[in-house]
Formats: sequence, structure tokens, C-alpha cells
Amino acid sequence: MQQQSMFFKARAGAMLADRRLQANLSQARDKFVDTRAQAIRDYEQEEGGNFEALRAAGEAIRQRVIGDLDSWLEVFEERATASGATVLWARDGQEVCGLVVDIARRHGVLKAIKSKSMVSEEAGLNQVLAAAGIRPVETDLGEYILQIAGNEPPSHIIAPVMHKNVDQVADLFASTHGTARKTDIPSLTREAREVLREHFVSAEMGISGANFLIAETGSAALVTNEGNGRMVSTLPKVHVVITGIEKIVPTLADLATLMRLLPRSATGQAISSYVSLLTGNGRRSAAAGDPDGPDAADGPEQMVFILVDNGRVGLLGGDFQQMLACIRCGACLNHCPVYQTIGGHAYGWVYPGPMGSILTPLFGGIEKALDLPQASTLCQRCSEICPVRIPLPGLLRQLRERQTREGWRPRSERFGLRLWAWLAARPTLYALGTRIAVRYLNWLAGGRDRIEVLGITANWTAGRDLPAPQGKTFRQLYRQRRRA
Repeated sequence: MQQQSMFFKARAGAMLADRRLQANLSQARDKFVDTRAQAIRDYEQEEGGNFEALRAAGEAIRQRVIGDLDSWLEVFEERATASGATVLWARDGQEVCGLVVDIARRHGVLKAIKSKSMVSEEAGLNQVLAAAGIRPVETDLGEYILQIAGNEPPSHIIAPVMHKNVDQVADLFASTHGTARKTDIPSLTREAREVLREHFVSAEMGISGANFLIAETGSAALVTNEGNGRMVSTLPKVHVVITGIEKIVPTLADLATLMRLLPRSATGQAISSYVSLLTGNGRRSAAAGDPDGPDAADGPEQMVFILVDNGRVGLLGGDFQQMLACIRCGACLNHCPVYQTIGGHAYGWVYPGPMGSILTPLFGGIEKALDLPQASTLCQRCSEICPVRIPLPGLLRQLRERQTREGWRPRSERFGLRLWAWLAARPTLYALGTRIAVRYLNWLAGGRDRIEVLGITANWTAGRDLPAPQGKTFRQLYRQRRRA
């Protein structure tokens, strides 16, 4: 995580130069933006709802939980245990992997099927399972494609394979499955379904994440569009839910409110295709081996919750506590001009985009992800569309301030900021500096409307041209207006 996050600039440059990636991103660029906008219009017109009021309600629920997180976790543990489930706690990814491997060995697991879990990505679980002789199989279509492509990391938390096009997937399926090459999406999804069906019925363990944990009932809420989540959580004899401690919501009514926000913000749907509430162990019939007897029910023989810290507790009570309210909808990625241009892999860890630019430094160390807080234009789009109103640009600014304060930014940058602050406090010198800067920029432009090489700060124009100053400065316009 940390080594990859250190090379954001180089990785971003490589992504910008990748023509195929740029073509793929351009095709997907406005898809989620447009569908979200339409879903909100439909909500306000057809249901007579007020989406801003809904956002305020969602924000209140998440802040209520975060403000009393330990109490709600205790309630959840009590209710989940009463339903027959086991609740375990993990401080970090290493403990997550150790717990899962131990569960698998106690139940003789040789194969584990997975429904997408970002926390298992945080822990690097697949690699640990494979090393322990347990075969992990991703069943989310996007994650499955990435797995057979050589265990590529996801590039988006909702659409993990959006960086690939149909032709790339067609080539991958033909070479991996040994089948005739297909390029129509229905045939490709059917082929994946046929391959995965064998794994669904033969795996001894299912592993999933949880979109929410409901304290009132001790349940996990799992939201999918493919149905694989239900297969993973009901067919194997053991089901392990791995999720962060911040996913708690107090009641089923609170879940209903958040479910009006999550699908609309993530994919532009009024409701996802599958919303599963998973509670306790599945019962087995008391009537001699009768799977359809009076006590029969869907579900695993053993259900285990692993609730993960991995840096989350450290955010409580601090400047960045609001990040724990995130419901992982991906809307901030979809609307971010930086993410839309370079995709997710440049960010170097599980969480890309504005949310990743905050979470990666906080979870992995601010000194090990120096460029990520700078990977934003602070255009405010992410905060305007966040369903639970997290002030993402403000948190990014706080990270930048911390980097500067703790000496992690380059000396030249810190000197430049101090010089600017000194000049800004002296209006006469600032005005003189502005006039000199404008003349210098016009000289670099040489009569053209763009500057191709920006002198002593050439990196600014290494991949783009800078518009030359046009018209009068603000001070000149202001002076002119006052005279008028």
C-alpha cells in the first residue's frame, strides 16, 4: 500500500499516457454522474421527496453512530451472538487474515468464494489464503475479471473493472476459459456464470463484506446487483463477514433511510437488485436429514463477523472523524475531475479518488502518501454530492496543512507559501509582484495565447499548456470600477 502510494505522480503520468485507458475512461466518465442526477430528479418528482432533506437525515444517522460507536458495537455484538453468530475483532489486516485462515482450517476449507469486500482488499486476504493452501475465488463479475487477469487491484470501489473494455475482457475469457472469443456482453456474463456456478456449489466457505451492520437485530446488510452475494452467504457451510467497525447503524429504520441514499448515489438506482439481511446461523431440520423439514432455513451452519479497526479507532475524536461516516457509494470518485482523468490505479491502494486521498494517508501514514492530499483541485464537487455530507475538500486542506506543519512537503514549496503569505500581508508589494508576474508570463507567451514552458517551474507545463494572462488584473478592474 505505502510504497505504491508514494509514486502517485509517476503512476498518474503513466495513466495519462495510456491511450487505451484514456479511451476506456472517457466512455465511462459521465455514466454514473448522469444516472445519479436522473435518480435524484425521479425521487423528487415521482416520490415528492426532498433529496437534501434525505442527505441531512443520512448525515444525522451516521454522526449519531460515530459519536457513540463503542456502545452501538456492544449492542451489535450482543444481538448477533444471541442469534447464533460469532463476533470476532481484528486490530489490523494481519489479524483479519489470521482469523480467517484459522476458521478455514477448523472447518476443513479448501476453497472460499468471495463477494466483494473492500476490507479484505485492505488486508490482502486473497494472497494469504492462497499461501495457506485455500483457494479464493472472486464471484463479483468485476472482481473475477481482475482475479483471472493476474490479481489486478480494483480501480473503483463500485465498478472495479471500469478501466477495461469489452475487447480486453473477451481476450481474457477466451485465453483463461479456453472458449471461443465472444464480444457481446450477455454471452460473456453467461460464460462467467457457468464457470462460477461450479465454485458456488463446491466451496466450503463464503466471505463477504457488509454495506451496513444493524445493531438492533445483529444483522449484516449486503447490497449487490448480481445475486452473487446471496450465493456466497447461503450456500457454503461457513459464512464470514469482514467489515469495518464504522459500518454500524442503529435500527432497521435507519437502514431504510440510508438505502434511499446509497443506490441513488452509487449507481443511480432507486434500489439495488439484491438487498440481503443476514442474521445468525441457518437452522437445519430436526427431521432426520430432511433439508425441507419444519426447522429448515436458508443460511450457513456457522456465521462469523470479523469487525475490523485497521486505523479507524484512531480517527475518533479527531479532525478526521467525519470520514468514518462514509458509506462507500463511490459518488466522490465519479464526480472528481482528477479521478475521471487518471482512473483509480494511480492512487496506489484500495481507495482511490477524494476518499482515498484522505483515507490512505490516515490509515497508512501521512508521510507515506505525500502526493495524495494534493491530488485534488478542491473544486467542491465531491462535497456537493456526498450523500452524508462529508466535507472532503476541507479534510484534504487539513491534511495539506499537517504535511506542511510537520515538514513533509518540499522545502521549495514551503518557502514559496511563506513568501506568498508575507507578500499577501503587504498590499503594495503584492501589487508590484502581480505586475511583474503578469509581464513575465506575457513575455513567456511571446504574443501567443498559451505558455508552453513555464520557466523555473517547468513541471507545471510538462503535460499541458498554461493560458497566458488575458485582459486586466483584478486590481486594475477594481480601480476602474471605483473611478466610474
